[in-house]
Amino acid sequence: MSISLENLPNVDFVIKDAEKIKAEIIQDFEEASGRTLYPGDPLRLLLLTFAKYFVLLQNNIDMSAKQNLLKYAEEGFIENIGALVSAFRKEAENAKVFIEFKLSESQESSVIVPKGTRVTCDNKVYFQTTEEREIKAGEKEIITEAECTEPGIIGNGYYEGQINKIVDPFGYLVSVRNTTVSAGGADRESIENFRERILIAPESFSTAGPKGAYEYWAKTANQDIYDVSVVSPNPGEVEIIPLMKNGVLPDEEILKEVRLACSADDKRPLTDYVLVSKPKEIDYDIDIKYYISKNDSTSGLSIQESVSKAVNEFILWQREKLGRDINPSKLIQSVMTAGAKRVDVLKPVYKKIEYNQIAVLKNIKIIYGGSEDD
Repeated sequence: MSISLENLPNVDFVIKDAEKIKAEIIQDFEEASGRTLYPGDPLRLLLLTFAKYFVLLQNNIDMSAKQNLLKYAEEGFIENIGALVSAFRKEAENAKVFIEFKLSESQESSVIVPKGTRVTCDNKVYFQTTEEREIKAGEKEIITEAECTEPGIIGNGYYEGQINKIVDPFGYLVSVRNTTVSAGGADRESIENFRERILIAPESFSTAGPKGAYEYWAKTANQDIYDVSVVSPNPGEVEIIPLMKNGVLPDEEILKEVRLACSADDKRPLTDYVLVSKPKEIDYDIDIKYYISKNDSTSGLSIQESVSKAVNEFILWQREKLGRDINPSKLIQSVMTAGAKRVDVLKPVYKKIEYNQIAVLKNIKIIYGGSEDD
């Protein structure tokens, strides 16, 4: 949808018509007093004098209110509106050009070209070097950048060789000349250009370009989406893999909702082709044997329950996040935190899980080996 300020309706916040305001003041007075004010009546003339100031006040109120609207905002106000969308008015730019400084002959030591050395074409517009440079020993010339001393378009358009007069001479210098056409100078951005730029500034806001933005929009598709993986397997392609709460795989309807949420024209970059896929399940087994300390033998039953709970929590932890590696160290930590003294883990073994995969338990075997000395 194309947006244009011209398509926005004109608005007035208050009545500004002078004749209407005057008529209402006279009418209100006549109704309140029961007296008719004829032309020439001194009281009528007094009220009309007051009406002048009401008209001015109404116009000021209207103008002040309109400065909050992009369509009407003027100098000073429009900069504040632009700041709301991170759009800032472009200030005047200085024209730039490359200048060649040539010596009469090469020197045994370096010759400094000071920063700020000025050159000109007509003694009206001046250019100055932007950094200190040196013509090295044994060399006769150097080319360095200079910028116009005045911002704006005034410094543009000097052809090669036109800027050839030195204003700040130094030893052994024989000639100067510009080797490029001066360009890049610009006056301060006009209000109307700035107004149009503010209007389209939100177009620059990223919707679903970066990874985080695609994750955000994918999660808006359904409140039970717990995790999202976003990658670009090929140039111009975006692959989105959603995972539901508790590690449940999304069904086709969820995939469709994610696809719609991330493929809308106002969210997807035009060049992106969005693919939405289910996670791939990677099977693993649990086969462990654990022991408790004899000092905890009186609490053996509660520890066994705690271990069982810890293993179930590990199973959920393992599958509720895309790309989470199968990690037996995490299982050992969980079981020992639950009260086990020692844990022998036969399965699983460590395995790397890719961004589009989840680890899913296939078989489980838990053996309580009894109590033993510390």
